[in-house]
Amino acid sequence: MTDDEQPLALVVGIGNRDRGDDGFGRAVVRQLRGRAPSAVRILERSGDALALIEDWNGIPSVIVIDAMALISEPGRVHRFDLTHSPLPIGFAPHSSHAFGVAETVELARSLGRIPRCLIAYLVEGERFEPGALLSSAVTTAVEDVAERVIVELSATLAAKGKTCHA
Repeated sequence: MTDDEQPLALVVGIGNRDRGDDGFGRAVVRQLRGRAPSAVRILERSGDALALIEDWNGIPSVIVIDAMALISEPGRVHRFDLTHSPLPIGFAPHSSHAFGVAETVELARSLGRIPRCLIAYLVEGERFEPGALLSSAVTTAVEDVAERVIVELSATLAAKGKTCHA
């Protein structure tokens, strides 16, 4: 893909790698660099979730990867199709960011700026202190989510970004 070509898919890893498990999304996209198909744009965001609306403009398929506060088990991965539905209420208030993915998605929805396919992978973190490393449970989830995203991207690209795939 050249710089002037529009990608068929975008994968965005959100987080601050200097705050422990908050760096999960960025750790996953670093695993995807060089492994994702060339029609996929890989992007890291440090926490400015509102920028996602511009990032995904014109891209049919988007996968967002982020950490969330602990609600059941550290390292547990949740996958949500947000194309037509908001993030479930039990997950929305657990973002580690002031204006998180849930709020950004609903703002984009109200503005008519939702991608054709919007998937979120969220991992439950346990360690968010400044200077902390990823916890062992979240570190284990990094490769798992990277593999799941590669499979999902392959199916999405085979469908030319027209449908979401599990």
